[in-house]
Amino acid sequence: MDRTFDFHGSLMTIKSLTSETQGAYTLLYAVHPPNVGPSLHMHPRGNECFYVVKGDYKFVLGKESVSAVAGDVIIIPKDTPHKFTTGNSGGEVLIISPPDLENYFYQVSVMLKKGIVSWETEVGIAQQYGQVFLEHTNHWK
Repeated sequence: MDRTFDFHGSLMTIKSLTSETQGAYTLLYAVHPPNVGPSLHMHPRGNECFYVVKGDYKFVLGKESVSAVAGDVIIIPKDTPHKFTTGNSGGEVLIISPPDLENYFYQVSVMLKKGIVSWETEVGIAQQYGQVFLEHTNHWK
């Protein structure tokens, strides 16, 4: 597995596989372009934590909106609907994700290299690895 890859225009690096944390979590580093982010989703397998290294982000956590800049930490409890959008300069984050989530990012990135991945296909892969999408609004656009 190549640990650094393009995922919908974001450069992602797997810093620690789930298998290297005895199944507890995965550690990812992401460099995001401006004004992008995922659709609303949640993680039934565990909490997610973002440490903002550079740039600014707007998170939606349930019904709350939270802005974050370099040095901020955003903790997203298990099963909390959430999404984020990067600011006009993009951003960089270190992410502690629920176990196995690196496989979702990696598998979709491999498929994207070969062409367009349908929403249904991506949703299926995400669900297999612990990411449940709740809508399909502005997904990485």
